[in-house]
Amino acid sequence: MNESSTHGETEHTFHPVKKIEIIVRGEKEPFVRDLLDESQVSGYTIHHNVTGRGEHGFHEGRLLFNDRDSLVMFFAVAGEKTIQTIVDGLTPLFEKSSGVMFVSDTNVVRLDKFLQEE
Repeated sequence: MNESSTHGETEHTFHPVKKIEIIVRGEKEPFVRDLLDESQVSGYTIHHNVTGRGEHGFHEGRLLFNDRDSLVMFFAVAGEKTIQTIVDGLTPLFEKSSGVMFVSDTNVVRLDKFLQEE
């Protein structure tokens, strides 16, 4: 079901997709990047030096001389099948390493920029 929004004279259609957010230690960044590339998402965003508190305590965002211990956050949106493939690929990583992933429903306006053939 697509929703529409109008602002002035422009009408936008919202297209439902899934969003995945992944937070891992910097040393795991190449693994996650490779997995996202192999899943053929159309693109993703990486935030380095993420700060926060979780099960293992407080994590400082910018660690001097050590990017491998800092936290990295990835965002990607895609269809449900592609996101499920990513989740399946990350499951073994999270069985051995700390980190979290979140999957949620979201909407995009320019669907052609986000979806590959599933």
